[in-house]
Amino acid sequence: MPAYRSSAEAEIRDAAVARLRQRRPNARIIHEINVSSHGPNRIDVLAVDRAEIIACEVKSAKDKLDRLPAQIASMFGAAHHVIAAIHEKFLVEQETNQWAAHEERAGKFFMRKVPEGISHKCEIWVYPERRRALPTAHHDHLEKWALPHPVFERPLPASAIDLLWRDELQQLCSSLRVSATRQSVMTDMIAALRWHCTGKELTRGICRLLRARQCKEADPEIVERSAA
Repeated sequence: MPAYRSSAEAEIRDAAVARLRQRRPNARIIHEINVSSHGPNRIDVLAVDRAEIIACEVKSAKDKLDRLPAQIASMFGAAHHVIAAIHEKFLVEQETNQWAAHEERAGKFFMRKVPEGISHKCEIWVYPERRRALPTAHHDHLEKWALPHPVFERPLPASAIDLLWRDELQQLCSSLRVSATRQSVMTDMIAALRWHCTGKELTRGICRLLRARQCKEADPEIVERSAA
């Protein structure tokens, strides 16, 4: 574990990675990956399959949630799916009825929910994963860590190409037969790739290069031949 990472964060991160491995056994896990596009530019955990990317932001009990909405929005620009793994201390209490209650006090019923401002388009994993509702409750919507089914034939968002380094962009241009030289700047290569290539080609190419990248903290590299 890196020295800058607290044990509180590592505990949630390890649990999230374990679930990602369970649901996406063929994906490569990469930690702390930068995105060169605008907005918050570091993703805590990335799970990269051959044509699918899942981004995960981890918020331990020692963190704050003030940046989380912007981080989620940024990750949606680079991944098919986004997960916010947050500690249960961030849940806020709301009065409810016995059929949805997490707690009863003085004859009143209360439930805990995700704070306002966090997009419900992403998957929200509340740590630890457990049932919090009373036995009378029909359903505890925060109990299970859900993950969408794998995507098929769906291109990555446009900003996903900003996950790549300059030399990776050159490799992608070469494999897809897009003109680029050592003097080509990143913006020109990105524009050319977007103009000449299909969403399928870019998605598979981005995933292939991320799976093969040498990283300080990640699963071993997965080197695959270009489909081009």
